[in-house]
Formats: sequence, C-alpha cells, structure tokens
Amino acid sequence: MTVARAFSHGWQVASSRRWLQVFAAAMFINTSYGTLSYAFSVLVTESGPGGTFGPRTVSFAFGAALLVSGAMGIFAGAIADLIGTRRLMAAGSAVGAAGLALLAATQTGWQFFLVMALLCGPAMAATFYEPVYVLMNRWFAASERPRAYGVLTLLGGFSITIYTPLTRWLVSSLGWREAVIVLGIILMAVGLVVTALLREPFERTAEGDRLTPSRFLREARSGLHHADRRFWWFTLAFVVATVAISGFSFHMIAQLESRGFAEAPVANAIALTGIISLPARLLLPMASGRVPSVILLAVCMVLLGTAAALASVSGSWWQVWLYIAVYGAVFGAVYPLRALVTSEQFAGPYFGRIIGLQALFVAAARALGPVAVSAVGASAAAYETAFRLCAVALIVAAAATWWSMRGVRTPHP
Repeated sequence: MTVARAFSHGWQVASSRRWLQVFAAAMFINTSYGTLSYAFSVLVTESGPGGTFGPRTVSFAFGAALLVSGAMGIFAGAIADLIGTRRLMAAGSAVGAAGLALLAATQTGWQFFLVMALLCGPAMAATFYEPVYVLMNRWFAASERPRAYGVLTLLGGFSITIYTPLTRWLVSSLGWREAVIVLGIILMAVGLVVTALLREPFERTAEGDRLTPSRFLREARSGLHHADRRFWWFTLAFVVATVAISGFSFHMIAQLESRGFAEAPVANAIALTGIISLPARLLLPMASGRVPSVILLAVCMVLLGTAAALASVSGSWWQVWLYIAVYGAVFGAVYPLRALVTSEQFAGPYFGRIIGLQALFVAAARALGPVAVSAVGASAAAYETAFRLCAVALIVAAAATWWSMRGVRTPHP
C-alpha cells in the first residue's frame, strides 16, 4: 500500500464512529505524553527546574515517576479489563494536572521528587498508551488492528512537535512554575473532554459477582499466570532497548547543548522529529500484515542505535539534521510495534493485565535510562560515551527481540 493510498483510506474511514474515537484517543495521547513526558526534556534544562534543583534531581524525579507508573501498570491494566478505560483515563488526567500544579509550588528538590513520584507517576500509568491499547483491542478485530494501531500512532505523533516548543515558549515567557500550571490545565481539559466522548464495549462485572478489593487483587495477580516464556524473553529484550532509547532521548537537548549548540534552535529541531516520524507511524504497523511485526521492531531498534551513534559525534548542524532524520524516521513506531507483537500473542480478556505487567518493566527501563546517562556525566565527553553505549545496547536488543519470537507464526484471525 502506497503512502497516498494509506492516507486516502484514513479519510474514508473517518466517518466511522469508532475511527472518530481513535482520533479522540490520539488527541488524548498527544496531550498526556506532551505534558507528562516530552515537556521534561525542556524542564530538565537550566531555564527550568533543572536550573533550580539541578538536572540530576529532575532526571531522578522523572525516573521515579516512570518507575511508579510501571508499578501501577498491572493495577491500571486490571482496572481497564474489569471496570473500563474511560474512568481510568479521566482520573489519570485529573491526578496528572494536580501533580503539575503542585510542581509549581515545590521549593526543594525532595518536594519536587515526591510530587513526581506520588502524583505524576500514577497519572502516567493511567494516561499513556497502555490503556488506549486496551480500547483498541475492544474496538477492532485482530485483522484490523495493524491499520488501527498505525492510524492511532500517526495521529498521536504530534506530542513532541507540539509540546517541546510550547513548553520552551511557556518557560521563556512565564517562567517554569507558571509553565507547568498551564500544562496541567491543558491536560485536565483535554483529558476530561476526550474521555466524555469515548465509548467502549466490554463485559461488565455481573451484579452477583461484585468487584470487591480482594477480587480485584486476585484478578490483577491472575495476569501473571498468562505470561509465558516468550513473553519474558521478549520483554527482557525490549527493556534493554528502552533503557537506551529513553536515556539518549531524554538527554538529546542537553547533549547537543554540551557540544556548543544553542538551546532554543536545538529544541525546535528536536521538535521536528514528530513530523519526520509520521509516515513510519502509519506504515510500519500496517506493514505487520505482510512482514512479521517482530522483524519490523528489530529493524527500528537497529536504526535507533545508528541515531544514537550519530548523535555522539555531532559537531555541526548537518550532522544534527542527519541524526534527527534517522531518529525521527522510526522512533514513533517502536511502541505500537511492541504492542502489536504482544497483542498478536496474548490478546484476550487478560490483555490489559498482560500489557500492564509488561509496562512495569518497560517503565522501570524508561526510568533507568535518563538516570544511567546522567550517571555517566554531563560533559560532552561523558555524553559521547553514554550515547555510544546506548547504540551498542540497541543493536544487542534488536538481535534478542528477533530471537525471542523465532519460529512463532503470527496468529490469523
């Protein structure tokens, strides 16, 4: 399928109610990732809380929030499976908005850390991709999911393009404390409006089988029994890749600053990765109907490793643009391809808990990545070493990803 035909098909299905809900869910994803994740690539710098509390404090706090979001993932997945996703997403938006507002009032590093861990972390678990993937599996049959994931990822690919320069502008114009309050208001408004529009078909708890706290905990634990050997090997490989991706992605702006590039032009250039990623966001998930999704995912990891290696030696703008082009071409397809691999093998009534369990380890890896890169150091030489280590890790993870699913045939609907 050509790019033109793919986009044409997207317009044809736009009148379908469930596809309109995909568009609404993508708006939600753009907002949650933009305000609770990509904004921190600006906030970690000297003009944000990174200048007030130190970049390491902000990195550790962001990592702690990701770790908490992972720990909450299996419970968020159980809520999505048993109660529904709309309430989960709405509550997460409210908690995330409260967390961003409280960040503005923090006066010490430990206060900043606690707010990130106790409020922003749970909000991430409830508002990032995993709950939306549960919705997608309810809206679409297995044969339609690659196309649906592609459309969702395409439309959800604007968060870095919107929120990196928006956060930079808000911080420059208002100061970082006022900026995070504005981001919280945006998250609350979009979260509540979108979840009011969504509808989800799922089997509700029977009146005679009420969802008591003890039953909820049993149901949450039951997801563990559906994780087999393939799941654990695949998750391990993806965790290694995620440590590397999150590590060098979080420090992209700071790393280029350390090499003498000005902060504002770099932030604007990095924002373009969202636009560059659009074709792959749509076409790579859709291509999984012809090429195994695990192979596509491994190729993306190799290219991201190449991007990290290019970043480690960038000394002029042409090298920066080459790095951005390679990175932007594939990074947006990594997480939907991961979800497709998981969905192909583990779709069913426990899918929310399975992907929630996986989210625990993925979030831990996302938390570890920025901290690991920070631990190497913040000088140009230290960033060069850290980014090269990320490149090696991604190449290894690509091979392990392919190996984890070798001989497994994609199930047909």
